[in-house]
Amino acid sequence: MEFLISLGGVARVGMLRREGYSERAVRSLAFAGAVQPRKGVWALPEADPEFLQAIMDNSLLTCASSAFRYQLWIKDRLRRLHLVSKHHRDLRSARHGRLRFEPDQNLPIASLEDTVIHGLTCLSEADAIAMAQSAMQHHGVPRFVLESEMTAKYYGTARKRLAKADGLSESVPEISARLLFESAGPQFRRQVQIAGVGRVDFLVEGWLVVEINGFQFHSSREAWRRDMGRSNVAQTQGYAVLSYSPEQIWNRPDVVLREIRAVLERGCPRG
Repeated sequence: MEFLISLGGVARVGMLRREGYSERAVRSLAFAGAVQPRKGVWALPEADPEFLQAIMDNSLLTCASSAFRYQLWIKDRLRRLHLVSKHHRDLRSARHGRLRFEPDQNLPIASLEDTVIHGLTCLSEADAIAMAQSAMQHHGVPRFVLESEMTAKYYGTARKRLAKADGLSESVPEISARLLFESAGPQFRRQVQIAGVGRVDFLVEGWLVVEINGFQFHSSREAWRRDMGRSNVAQTQGYAVLSYSPEQIWNRPDVVLREIRAVLERGCPRG
């Protein structure tokens, strides 16, 4: 039973037999509350619903649906499942049709590398870049491994997204802000060191500091407080400072750009 629980509460009989379950032991799972949603599959009542659907569909979770399993950066957990399989029976799910690397040996999840490649070709630009960057930065996935699997012309957009995963931005909101500023035209630099202040998220036109502040994207509340304090110090040194929450970047980008332009038009406070 412990092994079945470790698999998210659902497994194929073949998996259980490979782990040493006898035929009698497999049948005895029914006495512990497990059921057979179809022949060859056993599931506990509390089974992971995404694992269950993937196994019932003879598929693997990938892209946005496996990103959270690998703790990759992504803005939202999408309700629609992203699956990789050789068939397209369930049109309610987003389908990815090719595996390049060996998947997890026990769980119905595509490999970390396939998860990222599928995300680069499928998700929004911000989420795609964030997934790739977090995979390389926190899981040690080599950039060249991803590049080597995306040489076909079809992957042109995915390659451009991967190139933007340069390691400077530190969260999905920062990546979203970067893309917003790139589309709007102001000159800016990212992760800039200012003497007496420290590193700021964005420095626009050399004198406007733009910070993306959200407690949930900091390592601790104390780190969030330090960011707020640094903004105050920057203003005492003659920098203009604007701070935005992730929700403002995502939901009110027009307001963000309008405020930035208004400050720039007013001119540098240092003269």
